Amino acid sequence: MAEVEGSVVARHPAHPLELLRIVAVALQFLTRLPVPAITVGEGDLRRATAAFPLVGVVVGALALAVWAAVEPLLGGLAAAVAAVAAAVAVTGAFHEDGLADTFDGLWGGWDPVARVEIMRDSRLGTYGACALVLSLLARVGLLAGLGLPGAVRALVVGHTVSRAAILVQIHLLPPISDRGTGAQVASPLGVAGSSVVAGTVLVVCVPLVGWWTPAVLLAALVVTLALRRAARRRIGGLTGDVLGATQQFALLAVLATVVAVDRAGLW
Repeated sequence: MAEVEGSVVARHPAHPLELLRIVAVALQFLTRLPVPAITVGEGDLRRATAAFPLVGVVVGALALAVWAAVEPLLGGLAAAVAAVAAAVAVTGAFHEDGLADTFDGLWGGWDPVARVEIMRDSRLGTYGACALVLSLLARVGLLAGLGLPGAVRALVVGHTVSRAAILVQIHLLPPISDRGTGAQVASPLGVAGSSVVAGTVLVVCVPLVGWWTPAVLLAALVVTLALRRAARRRIGGLTGDVLGATQQFALLAVLATVVAVDRAGLW
């Protein structure tokens, strides 16, 4: 994770080089891709959240490339495993860690304080282990039966929309503290940033899933709202782990929707 420096560097937000730098900040934060070292000033990470769906495009495209390379040689199941493993590797299991910690915390403590402390513990508990294994198995199972067109839709749309779901969760829940990942990205986007997010999602979804775009977005929204309700009731707000879990929930919801439409032959 990039360290945030205390000093604010005055930069013009609309300058092309500044826009590229903000995208690089998002890539540096969410992935393990070899991005050149970038000085991250105060507020840069919050601005970089507008590029989260674009990072999803990159992750989805890389997973798809692995799927396409493996499937002709070893078949759909091996390709699904390879694609899921590639996405986990390129992100350093960042979101998977959040999913596991969220399940350990939300269902492993007796009160909000204890639950948050469990979420901050680096050790993996029973709830987290079960959630992580089931999530990985579900992704592999959903991808295993797809052909190339379905894999394109599932991987690229899934990873894009699920990163946009993170931003929806930021709008819905206040952070529980002023420290940690949740606090660093917790400020909702303005009109310009929200437009970038919406534009990225639509540019990806409309060509790939067409008229099924509302169904895909609704599926991601439903699971995001369900997790919001659980987090509000059990810990009182947002943490970085909850954002990671949001991405994982939304990814599974999108994959399931794409696979259901694909199996019904409705493209």
